[in-house]
Amino acid sequence: SGILAIAALALGAAQADGIDNDPQALLASIDNAQRNGVADRLAVFMPHDAPDTGYDVVLANILASALDELAPVIAARVRPGGRLALSGILDGQQDDLLARYREWFDELQVCRQGDWLRITGLRR
Repeated sequence: SGILAIAALALGAAQADGIDNDPQALLASIDNAQRNGVADRLAVFMPHDAPDTGYDVVLANILASALDELAPVIAARVRPGGRLALSGILDGQQDDLLARYREWFDELQVCRQGDWLRITGLRR
């Protein structure tokens, strides 16, 4: 989550929150944010410490099995009208994830880069 948040900040996001279940990843995110001059606009959290808020954009780069399991949690974090981007998906895993996220999202699209896929959508 940290690298995605730092990239979003570098590309112009006003602020970003990163949520990760690995404390070392959070420390690395803070360090990388400081090295990239965006630490003042990044907050990082363990899942149980994350604010209960919705976001205009949610990015998740984890295995397809976790994207499936966390679908209700991820969907709940995207505000109505907000955007979703899911990555870490291998070719062949997209159909199940598209079906799973269709409950909450319209305009679902799949983008391919090599063997990896990204799914994007618009929250109803």
